[in-house]
Amino acid sequence: MKKQGIVAAALLVSAMLFSGCTKWDKAEGPTDIRVKNLSAYVFDNVHVDTGHGENDYGTVGPGQATEYKRFEKAYREALITLEIDGTPYTFTPVSYTYEVYLGKGKFTYEVWVEGEGENLSLDMEVNADAPLD
Repeated sequence: MKKQGIVAAALLVSAMLFSGCTKWDKAEGPTDIRVKNLSAYVFDNVHVDTGHGENDYGTVGPGQATEYKRFEKAYREALITLEIDGTPYTFTPVSYTYEVYLGKGKFTYEVWVEGEGENLSLDMEVNADAPLD
């Protein structure tokens, strides 16, 4: 009898814990993204693909940032293609498998160039700027 009471109490506590757990209400999007060029190079034909939308940003000079463009959803990394002096470069995210959406807000993809001469590559990070109005 005592064992049944312990089992019943454990079930009651479990039910209370699980019923009290609600999914955290965080919107997955929309997400506004701008691109900031942290390099000394001019970026031409800048294109961003978040996996949930694509936008073209045109030319971004050294130290400049673009206007925000809207995406349905975005991650902390995106597929970014651009040209430097006519040569195409791509930043490719490793995988979106375990990524979490940035959520509803304004974010900046800061992009820079690593390497020298003909051995250039792109790298990036994201910064949260502001909530969406």
